[in-house]
Amino acid sequence: MTNLEKVTENVYTLTKIRGCNPSIVFTKEGAVFIDTAQWITTLEDMLGFAKERGPIKYLINTEAHIDHIVGNHWFVNVCPVVGHEKLDYITAPGTMDMYDYSIDVLQRQDPEGLKLMPDRKDYILNLPPQITFSERMTMKVGDHTFNLYHTPGHSDAQIAVHVVEERVVFVGDTVFSHCQTWLHSANIEELLRTLDFLGTLDVDTIVPGHGPVITKKYLLEQKTFIYEWIAAVGAGISKGWSMDDCIKNISFADRYPMDIGQPEMMEYVQRTNVIKCYKFLTGTL
Repeated sequence: MTNLEKVTENVYTLTKIRGCNPSIVFTKEGAVFIDTAQWITTLEDMLGFAKERGPIKYLINTEAHIDHIVGNHWFVNVCPVVGHEKLDYITAPGTMDMYDYSIDVLQRQDPEGLKLMPDRKDYILNLPPQITFSERMTMKVGDHTFNLYHTPGHSDAQIAVHVVEERVVFVGDTVFSHCQTWLHSANIEELLRTLDFLGTLDVDTIVPGHGPVITKKYLLEQKTFIYEWIAAVGAGISKGWSMDDCIKNISFADRYPMDIGQPEMMEYVQRTNVIKCYKFLTGTL
């Protein structure tokens, strides 16, 4: 796979496609997938790449947001899905369900993947996970140790996956690397605590939910950006601005680009980040 990035001897990820950074960890017993690709041609390539080296043992979902779980269908009868006990998929009122969302993405960005989509009646969400945990769980797969931690903040069911022997941690959307940070579903207080916790892990490499692979040094940049959002909204409140005033006057659109394939979401991210920070500061969550 030409776009697959080798992070360590046994860890691969994709950071240059629409959606999350889907990844694979190879062990002596087989492959462990971390999240799934939205582009079905890419997902099929990743599955083929893994099967050339042995069986697929597990799929771990770091969160319930659609871009991390839309490919779970392709792991039915292949391996168990692992995730937090709160992990499930709920369609928000007025939004597309996962099937329609996938069709929309494929039509615009991966048209060859349309022929790989099953009919709606045959599409399986493959959630909730078959293996769940509450606060922490350790999995031994071959010669690798996977420490799974509940890391709430970006979402209630957020987890981090620390692969000890590779000195790598997969953090999902707790970190947005060099792209816009989405706070739309965040519990800001928990998110900041989680970023502090990630800094205590003995790792060399972090695979974020979006954007390029980073080191622990980036955690401070991520945390600082969140504080800048809070400070900007707080300054607006001190001026007597309403939430609508803050939405109108506050934007960090010039700081980072949107992640790959979704420039149309910039206005949404700026608006919902203001709303989340305003409610956080005024205690109206």
